[in-house]
Amino acid sequence: MAEGAGVPPARVGMLARRLVRALTERTRGELAAAGFTDLRPVHNVVFALLLGGGRRITDMAALTGVTKQAVTLMVDHLEAGGYVARAADPEDRRAKLVVLTDRGRAAAAASEAIVERIDAGFAARLGAARLDELKAGLWELVASLDRPPAVPGAPGGRS
Repeated sequence: MAEGAGVPPARVGMLARRLVRALTERTRGELAAAGFTDLRPVHNVVFALLLGGGRRITDMAALTGVTKQAVTLMVDHLEAGGYVARAADPEDRRAKLVVLTDRGRAAAAASEAIVERIDAGFAARLGAARLDELKAGLWELVASLDRPPAVPGAPGGRS
C-alpha cells in the first residue's frame, strides 16, 4: 500500500523508531511473562555474544561499538540477576571472561523464541514474499546510510 492509498504520510525514520519501540515493548513484556522480569531487550546483545562461549568485556565492547563502561554496567546487572558469571580467562589469569549461567542460557532461549514468534507473526500478516521484500528494502536503506553521501562536484560524486 503506498502513501496516499489509505496510508498516512510518514518518514521512514519515524516508522523505524515506532517499530523498534513496539518490538522492544513486546519483547520486554513476553520476557517478563516468561519469568525474566529484570531483563531488557538490550541484554540480548550480551546473550548473543556469549552463546559461543565466554568473552572479555573489552572484546564485547569492541564487537558492539559500545564503551567498556557501558558493557560493564550491563554485565554487572546480568551478574546480579544470575544470568552471567565472571570466570578466570585460561589464556590470561589476570583477565576475566563473562560466561552465561544456566539461567542466562534459559533467558537467551526464551528471547530467541519470542523473536521467532514475532517474525512468524509478521510473515502471517504480510505474507512471506512481502516480508522478504520489506527486509531487502530495509537492508538497502541501512546500506545507503552506511556509505557517505555523494557530494556534487567531488570525485565520484554526482554533479
